[in-house]
Amino acid sequence: MAVGVATAENTTPSPARKMDCVNPATGEAYAFVPLTPVADVAGIRAAAAKAQVAWAARPVKERVAVVSAFLDSFVDRGEAVAAAVSAAAGKPAYAAMDEVILLAAAGRAFAAGAPEWLADDTSRSCALMGSRPSVVRRVPLGVVAMITPYNFPLLLALSNTLAALLAGNAVMLKVSEAVPGIGKLIEELFAELADGDLAPLVSVLYGGGDVGSAMVDAAIGKPDHVLFIGSGAVGRKVAMAAAAGGVGCTLELGGKDAAVVCADADVPAAVEAIAYGALYNSGQCCIGVERAYVVDDVYDDFVNAMVKHVKEKVSYGYTPAPGAGTGNGNTDGDKDVTYGCAIVPAQLKTVQAHVDAAVAAGAKVLTGGQSDGKCYPPTVLTMPDGPGAEAGAGNSTTTGATTGPATATPLLETETFGPVLPIMRVPTAEAGVAAANATEFGLGGYVFTRDTQPGGMGDRLAREMVTGGVVVNDTLLQFLHSGLPFGGRRSSGTGRTGGKEGLLGFTACQTIITCDAAGAPDWQHRFSYEAKLDALKSLYGRTEG
Repeated sequence: MAVGVATAENTTPSPARKMDCVNPATGEAYAFVPLTPVADVAGIRAAAAKAQVAWAARPVKERVAVVSAFLDSFVDRGEAVAAAVSAAAGKPAYAAMDEVILLAAAGRAFAAGAPEWLADDTSRSCALMGSRPSVVRRVPLGVVAMITPYNFPLLLALSNTLAALLAGNAVMLKVSEAVPGIGKLIEELFAELADGDLAPLVSVLYGGGDVGSAMVDAAIGKPDHVLFIGSGAVGRKVAMAAAAGGVGCTLELGGKDAAVVCADADVPAAVEAIAYGALYNSGQCCIGVERAYVVDDVYDDFVNAMVKHVKEKVSYGYTPAPGAGTGNGNTDGDKDVTYGCAIVPAQLKTVQAHVDAAVAAGAKVLTGGQSDGKCYPPTVLTMPDGPGAEAGAGNSTTTGATTGPATATPLLETETFGPVLPIMRVPTAEAGVAAANATEFGLGGYVFTRDTQPGGMGDRLAREMVTGGVVVNDTLLQFLHSGLPFGGRRSSGTGRTGGKEGLLGFTACQTIITCDAAGAPDWQHRFSYEAKLDALKSLYGRTEG
């Protein structure tokens, strides 16, 4: 299956009502997909609902078997899938394969856990209920509308789709209009793998905001649940539209994740990890490191080591996965680059604006700082010292740091989504955590310290971060761990994807209590104050005698 690979046959110009699939790293169109008419959304939803009824009636073990067969064939075609991801999103070869690996791991974790997670729970007891048995069931929601982003387009779309399917749902999926080739890939995978058994349950829609709006509009294609991963501004609109129809949402709306480097940190190790977290996927990562707060004791060493690391070890451009086409812009010969292009070129303007505003506020650019039109170079800046910094602490001739009060700047407050690392000097690790918490976001956070004992510095600071997840002495791991829930607090969203919690998020609880048909209720006791008082006393061992 040559999914997503450019050929002479599929590079013809896109006709009206169709969308070109373009490799953002090369600008080459290699295929096209049909735009979904808004008028078709209601019919798509109805067809999905019809297919879902029969799918939900199948035992969990059967659903697991079908999804497992899909995953087996998916892994066999891993190289072709990586090539398709590389072409659709302009990703370097290793990063495209990352999506394949992470998806396979997530799918396996969901399939392995589903029988236990979805099993009836008969363990609940209540002293007031006597011998009446109860069951808590997990039932599918129905049709889930998913709107997914461009930064990890295959992983985020397909992992959540598989979780929803295992839970017994059908899915209407709109991938980002920036990567329509991923939607084409997903359609091909469901049509061809596992004998196409899952294809009727997954409808891929193509288009922009009008199609997405129709998917969550109660008057058009009212779903039973919405999963949205993207910007906060759009996410809030999605949530409002869903709420108007009485529909629940799972929202992941980005972050402004910070790393706090303590005085006892292993500086070389911290530099490696933070550089990875800041630059991976060209910074287009919701839990990427977008700020670093470094304690004064190790500040100069950290900054100098970070600059050296970036200059000597980081490259960017395009090294396509085998079969994805030819590369260009590789800054390091044939070696796989550290990161690739901006998948959405307009994002480069946002990144540049954030950097320029920081410089105007007193930041010093130590590496990078200017877009090349396709990629943003790895950019390290030192920021003006914040309140509480020691007098004269910023007078470093080696780092370019400046003294004075911190100035409000988007680079420290809003999501940049680019390969940019602003570094701030702080007097203590506690001050770093306070600064890390001082945004509207709360997705992820990072702490670097040698004190990793329970209750030690790392544990204590992690618990003080107002985030959905924290990693001590590394970065991005909460996103890579297929068994853990993933999500944020505050403006970073609500609900969780991944792990048991993510799969159960696509279900509803149903409680069933069964009473003996021959056991007429004791109405005298139900309406007796004295009986209620006796029951209260018996619950807490206060009965006489």
